Amino acid sequence: MPRARANCGEREYSHQDHCCVFCEAGTFVADHCNTSHLQGKCDPCKEGKSFTAHANGLEHCLACRQCKEGQITLRPCTLTQNAECQCKPGYFCEDEGCEICRRISQEHLDGKEIMNSTDTMELGLTNQVKEAHNWFILGLVLAALVFLVVIVVLVKKLKCDKAAATVKDIEGHLVSM
Repeated sequence: MPRARANCGEREYSHQDHCCVFCEAGTFVADHCNTSHLQGKCDPCKEGKSFTAHANGLEHCLACRQCKEGQITLRPCTLTQNAECQCKPGYFCEDEGCEICRRISQEHLDGKEIMNSTDTMELGLTNQVKEAHNWFILGLVLAALVFLVVIVVLVKKLKCDKAAATVKDIEGHLVSM
């Protein structure tokens, strides 16, 4: 009579009427155990082709991710971890898992789609656009301040000239008396 999974230990899996010990990460079950609480035959995954990230009772390893066109390999596939891909410079991730990278075109320079990318080159482009925008705003503010200072100086000069003219008029009026 087959044993239920609940009767197997935390590091065991149920196969037929036995609780077999998991194979280690980087391996798979080539032959299941013949006696409970023992490990069957575990064979290694193929380097660069397949992997298992955790202890398991799998009958085959998982296929390695292959980086696609427009991507670079950040981390190669090993026996215990899948490959990690990233978009090349000049490309951005089209989907959340970054399975598809699209070439950046002028219409993407607004930063909306680029911000979803993990590509530091693309983020650098977005930051350059934002930085240029910030410098432009700062330039406008400085130009407005210079303009305001010029207006204040001119107004003060006009007031001084008007006051001086008024003093001359008063002096002229007093002299003529």
